[in-house]
Amino acid sequence: MPDKVIEVRELNFSYRDEPLIENLSFEIYRGEFFGILGPNGAGKSTLLKLMLGFLKPKSGKIMLFGERLEKFSSWRKIGYVPQRFSVERTFTGSVGELLRAIAPKERVGWIIAFLHLENLLKRPFVKLSGGEQQKVLLAMALTSNPEILILDEPMTGLDIHAQEHIQQVLKDLSKERTVVVVSHDVGFIMRNATRILCMGMPFCKVIKPVEFEGMLKELYGLH
Repeated sequence: MPDKVIEVRELNFSYRDEPLIENLSFEIYRGEFFGILGPNGAGKSTLLKLMLGFLKPKSGKIMLFGERLEKFSSWRKIGYVPQRFSVERTFTGSVGELLRAIAPKERVGWIIAFLHLENLLKRPFVKLSGGEQQKVLLAMALTSNPEILILDEPMTGLDIHAQEHIQQVLKDLSKERTVVVVSHDVGFIMRNATRILCMGMPFCKVIKPVEFEGMLKELYGLH
């Protein structure tokens, strides 16, 4: 059995006294491409923020690499790509300035070459297209060479060509590290995930992609 890199046990979280996540338990193994699906308001982005320590649960336990989240300090092992729309106004510098500010010098060249950022380095982040911005956010998350890459809605707002490119990049990255993706793009998750956490039902379930088709009605209320 592969190593557990993330373990969630009996997690509960409320927003303004309204339960959002209830008694949620699952684990993510080293080398997985782990997808998280569910309708709006199911708590997908909130779950990522709980796993990263940005929010505190009402109760429950989160383990990262076998260590309680409260005591975990090896954050360079985890790369996080937030929703693009949530950060684009805060990044006022050029792409090159952003990378130089956070990336070790020995990593900058590899990241630029891997994501083909050469022509973007002098351009302001806020002036980039959606696909270009997403590549830069990926680059920033990769600066520490993380073992786990966590992405929140990486396909949102991208045209079809940008989506295809980001999908291929993530597929390549998943060969060497654990990838965790929240997405509304069911097809993307179905094509790439080894397992899927389905949220927004009376009981959240972790399933394999082949099991998902029969659950669409239950998950999204389709008829």
